[in-house]
Amino acid sequence: MDQEVMFVSMVCSSQRLPTVLRFRWDGSMFLAVGASKQRPGSVIPPGDGGPVHGGFGTTPDYPGCPYCGADGFVHCGRCKELSCYDDSWEIFTCPRCGNSGRITGTIDSVSGLGTA
Repeated sequence: MDQEVMFVSMVCSSQRLPTVLRFRWDGSMFLAVGASKQRPGSVIPPGDGGPVHGGFGTTPDYPGCPYCGADGFVHCGRCKELSCYDDSWEIFTCPRCGNSGRITGTIDSVSGLGTA
């Protein structure tokens, strides 16, 4: 992996507000190290337009969603977008498309917004 940090768009499942996840490559997978509220009108560095493949997870000190504190994230099976997700939730409802159900599987690719 030639980029150490990647930014990815995410929506808060509770507040339906935009956030930006920051991932760090640890040599074997991408780990979420932080999430920030996306300010209206802010610009995120452009990505290369294609999906980034690999494993995705969180660091032990990942602070969670900046709006609701959810401790993880999920890739919607219908719209393919990321949203925050808390392990205590039995059912996930996508804030973008309304798809809902139990979470299964793992994330193996995301579309990055930019790298640093």
